[in-house]
Amino acid sequence: MNNDWRAKPLHWLVFLMLWVPNGHANQDDTFPMFQDSRLLKPNKVLVLLAEVENCSFCKRVKEDFLFPLTMDPNLEPLFQVRRIDLNSQQLLTDFSAQRISQQDLAQVLFADFSPTLIFLNPRSGERIGEDIVGLVTPDFYGFYLQQQIVQSHELLTGQL
Repeated sequence: MNNDWRAKPLHWLVFLMLWVPNGHANQDDTFPMFQDSRLLKPNKVLVLLAEVENCSFCKRVKEDFLFPLTMDPNLEPLFQVRRIDLNSQQLLTDFSAQRISQQDLAQVLFADFSPTLIFLNPRSGERIGEDIVGLVTPDFYGFYLQQQIVQSHELLTGQL
């Protein structure tokens, strides 16, 4: 039997909680801004978080829902998260290799509320799941988010 502490998931969880301030990594580092669609992993659903600066609901979505799912070994391989700022003029490369501002991409995707989670095919930019808009029902949010990730991934892998 292997008694090496690094082999035990519980030890990693405790280590992470002690090492990372307040039990969470910096969510802005964990979930980078969307910069270039060509850099996305083609076999993982793109969960695009449309947000605005200093949005407390966005912070809660990242810390309480998205971040824990990235730690789940069953769900982490299914999705990747990128962010856009609904008010930003910062340019990114969209799914047709065109330069567009984050704000304009949000308009193209009809994302006008913060936070909005949009489930996209990372190669084409097509929606492959239902948007989750706002944080109205936190009690069911995590379940609904997991469900959307799994269903979107099934649809994505069916398109490969």
